[in-house]
Amino acid sequence: MPICKLYVPVVAHRMSAGISTRKDDHIVLSVKEDVSSRLSTLLEDVILVHNTIPACSLGEVDVSAEFLGESVNAPVMISGMTGGSALAEKINAALATVAQRLGIPIGVGSQRAALEDKSLARTFSVVREVAPDVPVVANIGASQVVQGLSQAQILELVEMVGANALAIHLNPLQEALQPEGEPSARGFLDRLRELVKQSPVPVILKQTGEGFSKEAAALVGGTGVRGIDVGGAGGTSFAVIEGLRARLRGLDDLEEMSRTFSAWGVPTAASILEVRAVLPDIFLIASGGLRNGVEVAKALRLGADFAGFARPVLQALYQGGVEAAERYVRRVISELRVSIFLTGGCSLKDLRSAPVVLKGLLREWVTQRGLTCPGAGL
Repeated sequence: MPICKLYVPVVAHRMSAGISTRKDDHIVLSVKEDVSSRLSTLLEDVILVHNTIPACSLGEVDVSAEFLGESVNAPVMISGMTGGSALAEKINAALATVAQRLGIPIGVGSQRAALEDKSLARTFSVVREVAPDVPVVANIGASQVVQGLSQAQILELVEMVGANALAIHLNPLQEALQPEGEPSARGFLDRLRELVKQSPVPVILKQTGEGFSKEAAALVGGTGVRGIDVGGAGGTSFAVIEGLRARLRGLDDLEEMSRTFSAWGVPTAASILEVRAVLPDIFLIASGGLRNGVEVAKALRLGADFAGFARPVLQALYQGGVEAAERYVRRVISELRVSIFLTGGCSLKDLRSAPVVLKGLLREWVTQRGLTCPGAGL
């Protein structure tokens, strides 16, 4: 049975403020409803120039990569999505199976629930149990960083999943629209610097659908953070998700506000260029609306080191179980390999210098924001 179908009583008849139930609501709404941003990723404005005389055979194309010093089979990861409930444990185990089989990194959702209720730790730790050989990324929210995390709590987050990195997720829009939200970032950068010093693993800042501007990236520069996951607009919108939750709870004003902000954020393609403009050497993950291997190739060509997938993998899991999710990710990697081949390359390094054309709104964005895209005449 597809894993998500084990959770039938979605949210039509009840909504709870409890963390575990809220996480299940997010997951089920993500697979059963259209929760896409009303913005585009702008990856459609990126054209990889076809080279009709390939430089090698398709079988020679190498897509192996490094994730913060760890060797993996492709520059693709399963982004952190969930944890903290029985449903989440099943989903995390299934996603970890896919990551282990394909030799790619995987993240977990926010571990806040397990810090508050130790009995929920297994809903996260199952990922490392099932995927012992791939990088795992722990996860906690910026709100918890602002409130203060002890060194013991930081170690608990990392050790819970045997993490190779710790993601701090940024979701100010969702916090502002969520009745249970904690929309405060005062003191965040100072707290972040302290956390980076205390963390035994590299720290990644992870946006969750609103994207990254160069101004925000510049603030990160002196914190010691090793990576940024842009989480750009164009994919899953938590404004839309919170709007659906508000509707089911009869919160009309909040539903309308959520609809208003469903087209808010920095598109994924623009986010990559924004961050690279001020942080040329930071480890950069492109996520937010990527759906196939050609879009991965485009993101890497713009300057990303990795690509993250969340909702598409979850949807495949919902529809056809672990095998379907594995087929989906395997196809993405194959499409990336073909994209490199068709741009005249044999490696990820070749792809990053392949000819590219920017058009439309993305080209306008680059010009107006004073950004550059080497090789595109900008």
